[in-house]
Amino acid sequence: MLAKRASRAKPRAENTSYWMSYSDMMAALLLMFIILLFMSFIRYTNLRATKDEELSIFGAQLQAREADLILSQDELAERERELAAMQAAYYLQQLELDSQGETLAQREVEISQSLAKMLLQEKAIDEQNALLAMSQEELELIRSQLEAQKMDLDQQAIMLSAKDAQLLAEMLRVTDLESLINQQKAELDTQTRRIDDLVGVRSRIIEQLRDAFRAEGLPVTVDQGGAITMDSTIFFDTAQWRIKTEGQQVLSQLLPIYFRTLMQEGNIEYVSEIIIEGHTDSDGTYENNLELSQRRAQAVVHYCLSDSFAALRPEEKEQLRKIITANGRSKSQLIYGSDGREDKAASRRVEIKFRLNDAEMVESMSRILAGFGD
Repeated sequence: MLAKRASRAKPRAENTSYWMSYSDMMAALLLMFIILLFMSFIRYTNLRATKDEELSIFGAQLQAREADLILSQDELAERERELAAMQAAYYLQQLELDSQGETLAQREVEISQSLAKMLLQEKAIDEQNALLAMSQEELELIRSQLEAQKMDLDQQAIMLSAKDAQLLAEMLRVTDLESLINQQKAELDTQTRRIDDLVGVRSRIIEQLRDAFRAEGLPVTVDQGGAITMDSTIFFDTAQWRIKTEGQQVLSQLLPIYFRTLMQEGNIEYVSEIIIEGHTDSDGTYENNLELSQRRAQAVVHYCLSDSFAALRPEEKEQLRKIITANGRSKSQLIYGSDGREDKAASRRVEIKFRLNDAEMVESMSRILAGFGD
């Protein structure tokens, strides 16, 4: 009897062990599911952070594109204002010519009136000749009247001759003026085309510089004139002109990109000069600041052309020697804030800029156009 009970109890223990193993397996599966779910959540979180960062970068690029578009629209508006000024000047010259033409027509009418008057006076003389058969006294009286009228006619003839000469001189002057205006218009059209070409070249180079710095991931601002501005404290200690290590590193990053963009095909034939300019704030005398700013600009040039500057190849340095210059501007170009006060930190700066071959002509034409606008 006991043996039977023992035999029945044994399967029950095996059954209990089976269910315990099954529950352990299910717990393990549940744990694995929780781990997979947690890993999926972490991956989703990282993926979303990455997408948010990409979206932020894209938004910044879009804002930069919009800023470039605004600058292009401002340049187009400036070009339209210049064209309107030239058209206004041409219109004024045309009005002057029309006025002179009206003056000539008026003088021709005066000459015609004088000729008609002379014909009337000649008719009066003929009538007076018919009276020669009158008495001697009457004849003397008529003769005196004729003499007076003759003198009047002579005087009028002299006046007519003078007016004819003046009219001829005016006609010659108008002819010369028309020729001069046509010549000046042709020269203005030629120079306008040259300015348009140069403005297009400068705009293209500036856009290429911006793209080049952007491609390298450098937060460099290229202004509308093609210059980049750097805080002088990066390069120099106060009242010093020896370049610091930090400044050397900045030049190694910026100058090769600036130089190679200007020297690439399609740009090199227009570029005449690369200028390094040093600027100071208003502290100190003009002479001391002039010497300091000049030495700082020269220090930048000497370092970029030295053997220790490895960012440019030897043949590039040789090319750079032919076009680079150093200028010290002292405190002649200070920077002012919106409140009208000098921003001394911004005034202490180093600028890298370029000049095109016909930059002087562009500046001269700009002054002429500005005179038309006034």
